Amino acid sequence: MNRTQTVLQLALSSWHDWNTSGLEALAAEPEVVSELFGGRTNKTFLVSSGDFRAVVRVNSPDAVKLGIDRQREKRILQLLQPTGLVPKVLFIHDDFLVSEFIEGSSLTYKSLKNSHFMGSLSEALAVIQSVKMADDSPRNYLDYCRQYLNQLSEVTVSPVVVEQIEEAARAVDGEAWEPVICHHDMVPENIIVNDRGLFIIDWEYAALGHPGLDFLRLYGADYASLDSQKESLQSLFKVKQAMDKLWLAVQL
Repeated sequence: MNRTQTVLQLALSSWHDWNTSGLEALAAEPEVVSELFGGRTNKTFLVSSGDFRAVVRVNSPDAVKLGIDRQREKRILQLLQPTGLVPKVLFIHDDFLVSEFIEGSSLTYKSLKNSHFMGSLSEALAVIQSVKMADDSPRNYLDYCRQYLNQLSEVTVSPVVVEQIEEAARAVDGEAWEPVICHHDMVPENIIVNDRGLFIIDWEYAALGHPGLDFLRLYGADYASLDSQKESLQSLFKVKQAMDKLWLAVQL
């Protein structure tokens, strides 16, 4: 049995400890319905028992390599539970996460241009950014980029590119901005809409961070060109692009 199957079975066997209050009754150990494809980091499965359904995420063993802090994710998810904007967490383990299954449609970059979705997302992010997270340091984007860069050779990333990345990250870190809970992977696939509202999933890269970064990831250069913050957002946009490319490079 490989690691994924071993951890999945461990997750299923922990069902007695799942916090299912407010959901369908769970009377027996769930069974795997299907693997849910789409994410690049972990293995995720839809499981069910009668009318009860949940999602089991088998965590990637490469958390440190990818810049993931599982304990920080756990804390952020717990803080955001009252907002109703994230799936209900049923159980958290070092190797897996069990959460409520949110049935609905993922957004697309095309649907993000819809004024209704734009308004709903802006309201959701405003709620999330209003949640306080005390006793935690904001992300230092220079250090974060260097965590990736230190894993790569000069053949992969030239010294010139390294200098450009570090210059942009220093500029962002040196600016005066109020740290907020930032998803850091706010792509349309991580936003689900149904008749209950809007839900944001996959919080493993979340941390206290720049209040504009989640918007930049969603709206790209259009958001970065806002006149009121243009110079500041241009540096942040470069850092976002760098983190995306470095994240991919460390996995090659």
